Amino acid sequence: MTLFINVVTAWISVALVVLLAIIYLLRILNKGKRKSKLIAKINKKLRNSHKSMGIAFVIFAGVHGFFSSGALLSFNFGTLCMATGILLGLSYLFRKIFPKKFLWIKPHRWLTVVLIVFLGLHLWQIGGIMGPEAFFTGVTSEIENSVAKLYGGATTTQTQAADTTSTANSGTASTSSPVTDSVVTKANLFMGNVDLKDGTYTGVADGYGPNLTVSVTVASNEITDVKVVSHNEVGVQHYGRAIDAVPAEIIAKQTPVVDTISGATYTSNGIMKAVIIALKKAVISGTLPSL
Repeated sequence: MTLFINVVTAWISVALVVLLAIIYLLRILNKGKRKSKLIAKINKKLRNSHKSMGIAFVIFAGVHGFFSSGALLSFNFGTLCMATGILLGLSYLFRKIFPKKFLWIKPHRWLTVVLIVFLGLHLWQIGGIMGPEAFFTGVTSEIENSVAKLYGGATTTQTQAADTTSTANSGTASTSSPVTDSVVTKANLFMGNVDLKDGTYTGVADGYGPNLTVSVTVASNEITDVKVVSHNEVGVQHYGRAIDAVPAEIIAKQTPVVDTISGATYTSNGIMKAVIIALKKAVISGTLPSL
C-alpha cells in the first residue's frame, strides 16, 4: 500500500498548503465596503484551525517524503517544503512565547510565500501530482501483486512478462550464437552461483507507475545489457536518473539487486524487479537474488 499512502498524503499536503495560505489572501480580498459575511465566516473557521492544519501538514509531508523516497531527509524541493513548514510552525510558536521581542508575523508570511514557491517547484520537478487514473491503476496493480505474493499466485504483470519473454526468446533463437541454447556452467559470483542461458529476455514490473518494461541480455552467464524499453513513470528529474544509473549498476555488479537512487526509489525498485522477472526465464540452476 506504499503507493496509496504516498499519493494520498501528497494530495492532502497540497490541500493543506492551499488552506493555510488562503487565510491571508481572503482577508485582503474581503476588505472594503463590499465585505462578504460568508467569506469572513469561512476565514474565521480557517483561522481557528490554522495551528492544527500546520501541524497536520508537517506530519503528512513527512509521511509522503518517507514513502516516496525511502529516506525522510533525502534532499529535494519536497524536503525543503517540509523544512519550511517546520520553520513556519516555529515562527508561530515564537510569536506566542516572545510576543514583544520581534514582529513574528512578517517572517511567518514570507515563509508562507517561500513554501508556495517550493511546492510549485516540487510539483514541477516530479511532473505534477499523479492523476486519478494512474493512481487507481497503480494501486490496483500493487494490491494484485501483494495478494499474489501472499498466496503464491502469479501476478498479471508476471504473466505479461512471461508472454513477452516467450516472444522475445522465439525471436532470439534464430540469431543466437553457434551453440544454440548452450548451458553455461560458469558460476556467477555476484548472483549466488546461478547458471543462465544465453538470450534476450523481457520483464515487466511496477515502478512509481505501472508496467515498467525492461530488456535483459545474457551471454556467457553474464548480464551484458539492460534497457528500459517502456514505462509510465512521472517526473523525469527523478526517474531519469534511475533509468540511467540502475541498469548500468546491474551490469557493472552483475546482480539485479543494487542500490536505489535517492528520490527515485520506486523507479529503481521497479527496474530491479523487472530484471529479476526477466532473468527467471533464463535460470538453468541456482536461485536469483530477491528484492
